Amino acid sequence: MKEFGTLVRLKKVEMAEQSFTKLKELGFSFCQLVFKPKTYCKEDALVIKQAAEKVGVKVVALFAGFYDNLTKWDIYGDYKDAGINSKKYGKARLKYIKSAASFAKEMGVLDVLIHAGFVANNPFSKEYLYMKKCVKNFALYCKEIGVNVLLETGGESPITMLRLIEEIGLGNIFVNLDTANIIMYGYGNPIEAVPTLNKYIKSMHVKDSVPPTNPYELGKETAIGEGYVDFKRVFKELEKVGFNGPIIIEREIEGEKQLNDLKKAVDYLNKKVFKEKK
Repeated sequence: MKEFGTLVRLKKVEMAEQSFTKLKELGFSFCQLVFKPKTYCKEDALVIKQAAEKVGVKVVALFAGFYDNLTKWDIYGDYKDAGINSKKYGKARLKYIKSAASFAKEMGVLDVLIHAGFVANNPFSKEYLYMKKCVKNFALYCKEIGVNVLLETGGESPITMLRLIEEIGLGNIFVNLDTANIIMYGYGNPIEAVPTLNKYIKSMHVKDSVPPTNPYELGKETAIGEGYVDFKRVFKELEKVGFNGPIIIEREIEGEKQLNDLKKAVDYLNKKVFKEKK
């Protein structure tokens, strides 16, 4: 059977062992951790690290979100203030995700995943140049402490993300390919994104969705196999570029349906995509 991971959204550090135990019970042995405390501290990093080791799961990346929770997740208003390039919130967000990177290092996790925000396609625009400055600021800090930056696909065309990474050129910026986001944000299809992003794809979110039909709202996420992502072709393209990173199944809902959809996703991928039989 192919091995998959998923996201663990940890609300309190005291719930770490319980959360990792639940992960293991679902059949997953690794995860990306989403943890957004008001303040990151070394003591919490040690608690989480010890809990993961005790349960026997591996945290492959820390998803560093923003503590302010002011992102709307749309394709209109978020162009201004969704990311680290926000003139209102960017300075505080950069400081916060730098502390997240240090926290990841304390846990022994060397990949930090971020949504940078919307990246302008025009490489000469002031918006693009400012975003490049912000990403470079963060990536330089991460390089100093020995951590990689993984940019989540979403608010940019794949060729723009490639340009951003190569123009910064620090060697520690990679891609977390979210198969649904490229469709949800209206930038095309993950099949074509793979050869463009190529060697920079270090991890991925297996997620499904439908395209947007409203120019102000994202397309909707769906259960795996119910949207527009052709996972067979995506994984064929990933094989061509030599991808061997962690495969993280993501389902952005909560409760029992989320757990059921995760289980169904594993079954779908093994039977329909990887052609394995029980």
